[in-house]
Amino acid sequence: MNTRAAKTLATCLILVACAALGGCTASIVIEKDSPPKASTVRTLEWPLHNFDLAGTRFTPSDQITPENVALLKPAWLFQHGVIDGVSNQTTPIIVDGIMYVTDARGSVYATNATDGHLLWEYNVSGKLGGGRREGYIFRHRGVVVDDGVVYTAAGSFIFALDAKTGEPIESFGDGGMASVILDVLHLKDPSIETAISVGYWFTTAPQIHNGMLYIGTTRSESHIAGGYVLAVNAKTGKVEWHFNTVPQDETDQGWDIAGPTWVGGERNGGGIWETPSIDPEVGLVYFAVGNPFGNSAKRDGINLFTNAIIALTLDTGKLEWYYQQVHHDVWDYDSGNQPVLFDMLVDGIQVKALAQASKNGWLYILDRETGQPVHPIPEIAVSTETDTEGEEPWPTQPIPHKANGERMEPVSPVYPINIPAEQLEEYHLVEQFTPIGPNQIFAPGYGGGSNYAPIAYSPLTGLLYVNAIDQPFRSGRDPMGYFSAYDPTTGELVWRQIFEGYGQAGAVVTAGGVVFVGAGSNTAGYFYAYDAATGEELWKFNTGSGIFASPALYVIDGKEYVTVASGGGSRGRRGGDLILTFALP
Repeated sequence: MNTRAAKTLATCLILVACAALGGCTASIVIEKDSPPKASTVRTLEWPLHNFDLAGTRFTPSDQITPENVALLKPAWLFQHGVIDGVSNQTTPIIVDGIMYVTDARGSVYATNATDGHLLWEYNVSGKLGGGRREGYIFRHRGVVVDDGVVYTAAGSFIFALDAKTGEPIESFGDGGMASVILDVLHLKDPSIETAISVGYWFTTAPQIHNGMLYIGTTRSESHIAGGYVLAVNAKTGKVEWHFNTVPQDETDQGWDIAGPTWVGGERNGGGIWETPSIDPEVGLVYFAVGNPFGNSAKRDGINLFTNAIIALTLDTGKLEWYYQQVHHDVWDYDSGNQPVLFDMLVDGIQVKALAQASKNGWLYILDRETGQPVHPIPEIAVSTETDTEGEEPWPTQPIPHKANGERMEPVSPVYPINIPAEQLEEYHLVEQFTPIGPNQIFAPGYGGGSNYAPIAYSPLTGLLYVNAIDQPFRSGRDPMGYFSAYDPTTGELVWRQIFEGYGQAGAVVTAGGVVFVGAGSNTAGYFYAYDAATGEELWKFNTGSGIFASPALYVIDGKEYVTVASGGGSRGRRGGDLILTFALP
């Protein structure tokens, strides 16, 4: 066995021993060779869920490169010990040398970012007030840190904690805990006892800008009467404005637009699954909205503002524009990930762009000032033959095309492929957007497409990096991950990597020319590094469990770290608690 192999084996044994002990951390010196050149960025924090307000997930750090990434090794691990919940989906936040992560309920753990040792923890489990609904366990995607305060949206509350000590900020809400959803619900129905009893809670990490928290309520599948977008004062916990994604009556903004698009009595769904993006110069906050819910025969119409991108003013929450990606959804093709904002030149014209990939398998590129498509997105005729009595399927769907007028390559197959022969003996293949009927196999399946995985964008390569899932409904086979790079100026697919497992986690891309992304799997979870320009696989590491969380990257004293949460299988339906951080030796 060579020296490097022996050291790698020793590292693995240490990591296994730590895992067995439950919750220990390890600082491991892997190599004694000359250290790599330090990053030109000496200090880099990761303060927001997707790094910056635009959600680019691009860092200017450059210590890790395509030439040395193969030397990447585990530096330390942390396990908080809470393994129930819907997989380990937290994105670590790193500020002032401290890393903040959450478990599936939203409890917060602060660790030393250089060695993983626990500094403090704040347990929300006993504070959620009916927070565990029968038959459902929470998922949680992390915190945000601003001005010395950590904010976690857990259950149906937002908690504010001192970033150094973990103590509640007494001036925020009621002793550090603000019942923001219930406060809004009481404006219409003061008799509601808890927000979660009527289906409302959070899974997302908040966004913060200029002293205001921006967040959306989730769980379209809870039959909620619209998903609420909230702007919350970060000092007081008071809701400054709110917007209902499914306007219920004349008192809700957007009723004149959305009201007529629901016919038949149902008016439910529209939850928010991910963090919004913000453009301070344009003065807008951008949310992706989830699916409608309920009997499709009782909600004729396109069902606004579900399955859409909405742009609201930062100061008042006024609706500026919307773009719906799926009309009258019955396939669970909601928009789950954070829109990414970037500027680009198209035919010599500067465009303030927005990109977002849907569970329907398509990538949408819009002008973020107007909501209009940058490249053609024509309405394409789809099947309306249905076996559901009283259902009126919508006859067209918006399909993105490239600048040259050809149909864009989807982020994952939109027609079933690689279906086992025995599966075809009982079921039959149908085209995308065929109304749901018996014995069908359709793609994407209920998991997506592009699920909640946020897109990354590099201004150096000019590419968008999109992770997606190929697992048709009733496919009878394991899922495949599709990780793709697109040129948004043309809509062209530049490169693609296909791997085993769910492509359900977002990426991070660096100025060093490397893009990192994880794979979710029932048996193992690989963390990959690819060349950001060419897509060449440069490195992979088996974390031992599925990766359903998006990574973060930070720099301390010129040393670059990349960190990711691992834990979850079967589309993330099993929990985990591992935070694994890598660095060059």
